[in-house]
Parts: sequence; structure tokens; C-alpha cells
Amino acid sequence: MVATPRRSPRSTLLAAQDDEGALPGAGAGLVLFDLDRTLLPGSSMFALGRALAAAGLVDRRRLLGAVAQEARYRTLGAGDVTVARLRSEALSHIAGLERAPFEAVAGRAARALVRHVTPGARLLLDRHLGAGDFVVVLSASPQELVDHLVAALGAHRAVGTRAEVVDDRYTGQLDGAFCYGAGKLTRLAAALGPVALDEAWAYADSASDLPVLAAVGHPVAVNPDRALRAVAKRRRWPVLTVG
Repeated sequence: MVATPRRSPRSTLLAAQDDEGALPGAGAGLVLFDLDRTLLPGSSMFALGRALAAAGLVDRRRLLGAVAQEARYRTLGAGDVTVARLRSEALSHIAGLERAPFEAVAGRAARALVRHVTPGARLLLDRHLGAGDFVVVLSASPQELVDHLVAALGAHRAVGTRAEVVDDRYTGQLDGAFCYGAGKLTRLAAALGPVALDEAWAYADSASDLPVLAAVGHPVAVNPDRALRAVAKRRRWPVLTVG
């Protein structure tokens, strides 16, 4: 039986759980880790795109072009509409693809990616796991990839972007919110239900993660982009450079 998550009437709360999986135990601290350029030095989507192309499941040039452009905008900054459009374009490349082979490739990509988690990020992750905290990897990357990465990392929950599946095939559409910007809080709510955030920790690298960082009691900017660094300095948030 899973313990009831800690609640507080004065806290920022998440609601509407719909995902299966473990929930925070009573007294466990909640810790949220971004993935790209926080735990990993680069783009997990680019690695997945290459793996899908190598397996012959998608057109290499078109998908990698879309993934690279999305990663570039996520790194250098772009409006939510632009990034969402790019994600929709990437999703269109898997329309009609069976779920099972995609899952298999995501697993192989995750096992390769986990070897590139930076030592500093691994230290942070292990410190929280060792303290008994409930660790969530919260990423815009596909849910299937984040699931496999979380299993390899020994963390507790994966919260990523879900692609719609009908009759075991991808439709090319999103299933729920895009796990990016404020959408990360929406996806987190779907995954964990009503959980207090006032004592939670969050580690992220991008200004796009400001909705998450601002919602928690302990925001930490990790390898921050210029915009996030400026906000962190103004709000006196800790800034870490890990590698």
C-alpha cells in the first residue's frame, strides 16, 4: 500500500492524478530533476531520434532535423508556441508507428544515455536518494524514454510528454499536456495528485522551467541559461555548475 502524500493547506498543491506508479511516502521530500542539460549534458531527444533512425523506424533526415531544431530552440530560447509547433512536427514522424518497437528503441537509447549523466548531477541525485527523498525526473522528452531513464537511474517516477496511442499505434498527437514550461506542472499533477510543493526541491537549467522553479520551496538553477541565471540572481536562488 502506498503512503498518502504529505499535504499542507498553505502549500502550492497539485491535483488530478491519472498516471500509475509510486507516490511519495509520508515525510519523504519531493525532488524534481529536469533532464536535458541538468542530469544530461545534452539533448535526450536527439539521442532518441538517432536511435529511431538507426533502427529504420523513421526517416533519418527529417526527424533529426526536427529534433535538432527543437533542441536548439529549447537551449537558446523560443516562445512556447514555437516549441510546441516543433514538438508537434516531431510527433508527426511517429504517426502510425507501433508502440512496441518504439518502446524497445527508447530502452536502448536510455541505457546509452544514462552513461552520460554527469558526475556532479549523479552526486546530487544520489544525495537525495540516500536521504530518502522521492525523486522525479520531469522532462519534455517522451514518456517512454524518461521511464527507461528513471529505471536506470534508480529514481522513483518519470514524468514526460505522452504521445497518444490508439490500437497500439501512435497517432502523431499529444496525450495530455506538453511537458514543457507550465505544462510540466500540469503533467506533474496528473502523475502525483495533490502534493505539497512548498518544501519541494527542483533542479533545472532553462528559463522555460521558471513555472516549476517558482512553484517549489527550494529552486536550484543548474548550468543555467542566461535568462534563468538573471532570474536566479535577482531572486537569490542557488546556482550550480555541474559536470
